[in-house]
Amino acid sequence: MSQAEPDRAAGGPPLDPERVGPEPDAPPQPEPSEWGSFGSDVPPPPPDTDADPATATPPPPPAKRQMNPFLELVLILAAALGLWYVTNGWIVKPYRIPSASMEPTLQIGDRVLVNRFIYHFHDPRRGDIVVFHPPGRGDAAIDGATTEASVYFIKRVVGLPGETIEGRSGHVLICKAPNVSCHVLNEPYLTQTAAPQNFGPIRIQPDHYFMMGDNRSISEDSRVWGTLPRSYIIGEAFLTYWPLDRIRTL
Repeated sequence: MSQAEPDRAAGGPPLDPERVGPEPDAPPQPEPSEWGSFGSDVPPPPPDTDADPATATPPPPPAKRQMNPFLELVLILAAALGLWYVTNGWIVKPYRIPSASMEPTLQIGDRVLVNRFIYHFHDPRRGDIVVFHPPGRGDAAIDGATTEASVYFIKRVVGLPGETIEGRSGHVLICKAPNVSCHVLNEPYLTQTAAPQNFGPIRIQPDHYFMMGDNRSISEDSRVWGTLPRSYIIGEAFLTYWPLDRIRTL
């Protein structure tokens, strides 16, 4: 039997090429564990693969602070009051008809809604029914007054700025100038004579309007207290809402 060459590079005893296992009297050495430790047969616990991060239950949201009930009531009332003030003061306001001067169009006790902002978009038009303060002082309408009275009137726009208006022979005439290019005003809403008494001719100043009630025989209007400055106009009545059997647009 040939002898093996010594491993000169390692400097150790000669190795038998037929022996590939450990030395007979040497105890077996444990194999390194695939989990990184020697002599341990118990693997580490497997990772939890059942948890799905997409379906995991999120933490509960923080509890909301409850508003004091009294403070909440105060805020609701303040918001309602503010809405009422804006609506009543700038948009729509109700009025009650106290007299017969606009019959048959409006009866005593009728309640109407008045559009307070419409004349910011266009001028008053002939035939509009308008709520306004007449020229005067206190609760009295006075011809020639330079201030507005505190009372509210409701009449119809009949004459426009720059026109000449005249009542003659039971008719209302609209002219470019006194007795110039006159025509009879068509008023289908009347059930009586348009001009029971003659009046005028009256030249309507710029930014002024000639107002008349539909019940011409009793109406106290521009024939009595003069033309109406536009700045005294509150708004246009557009709807009767009470009583229920008289609900209609105007």
